[in-house]
Amino acid sequence: MESTPPQKPMLQKPPGYRDPNSRPPPLPPRKPVLPPSFRPKHKRRRVCCRICCCTCCVIILILILAVVIAAGLFYILYNPSLPEFHLSSFRVPKLNVTNDGDAAYLDADTATRVEIKNRNAKIAWHFDQSSFEVSAQNGELNLGSTKVAKFKVKEKQVKELKAETKVRNQALDVRQKRKLNGVLESKALTPTVQVRTRTGVGLQGWNSATLPITVVCGGITMRQLQNGDTPRCSVTLLKWIKLR
Repeated sequence: MESTPPQKPMLQKPPGYRDPNSRPPPLPPRKPVLPPSFRPKHKRRRVCCRICCCTCCVIILILILAVVIAAGLFYILYNPSLPEFHLSSFRVPKLNVTNDGDAAYLDADTATRVEIKNRNAKIAWHFDQSSFEVSAQNGELNLGSTKVAKFKVKEKQVKELKAETKVRNQALDVRQKRKLNGVLESKALTPTVQVRTRTGVGLQGWNSATLPITVVCGGITMRQLQNGDTPRCSVTLLKWIKLR
């Protein structure tokens, strides 16, 4: 048998050897270099937003703290008290019910007095124009409305607010007519007086801004008023804060 010729050993390539016939791999595309004015500023904006939010929160907290301190000092120095409202008088000088077939019509005049008491020794109360609405029997019977000019209640003063209303040819149903005749004879008519106004404090010639209040007086008969009862009225501030 013929012997196979011996194979030549494979020569190893030295480190860093490059085949002259091979092509280098393509380089990845480079991102275009933008001028500084076109570079994104997200991080800088976030930092500015955080600084602005923190600054606003600190300012709001400082303002709240200042208001609380000022209110505390005001209360300590002046010891303010809210004014008291009482329904002192209610009269019906005229009340006529006329019949026209099956229908009945009401003509009525009313005279109302509401007492306002200022218990403060250093604070006055000033009131804008007030709107009076008078009704009876839990609002079932309308007795008219009117307006009263603005006024002021000085320190430790009691002021009586007078209002006169009238209605003419107001239609009544059978039930209202029958009930009205009964309560007039027995003086059991129960009036309700609602006063809508705005009020603020006055201190040493300075007047504060006014806030809306609603005063409601009622729940007592004309007989009790004539006997000297003067019920205290309820006061609602800003249409939802009931003070009494």
